[in-house]
Amino acid sequence: MISYYQQDCLKRPIPSAVVMGGVFSAFDAAMGHRVTPKSVASYMAFIYTYNAMQCPMEEIHGKRSALHNALSGGIIGYIGVTTHRLGIPFVDPYTLYRYPFISPGMAAFAVYGGMGFGLALLGGKPV
Repeated sequence: MISYYQQDCLKRPIPSAVVMGGVFSAFDAAMGHRVTPKSVASYMAFIYTYNAMQCPMEEIHGKRSALHNALSGGIIGYIGVTTHRLGIPFVDPYTLYRYPFISPGMAAFAVYGGMGFGLALLGGKPV
């Protein structure tokens, strides 16, 4: 049985996922990329999943934390890169050649997790 908190937590990110999916798609269009319904839906699904993954963590710990954002971002980044759906921003591709013990999935977890953590701290979430 899903608690009221879980139901609310899973419904709350829908509007922001739709809006921000549209915004990111507009960025793509402004940069000259082809925008398709699949790409728009991918942005929306990524943002919704990022937010929805935090619900069980908040329920288990009984509080909101920036670490939940870091874990959600890291997991999504890892899955996205290892399935070849996402790239790794801010990382020079030669870094992975220079340091062969760093897999692309590990780098993605660190980068996307760090972005989630940073944005959560900027948004005022406690650690």
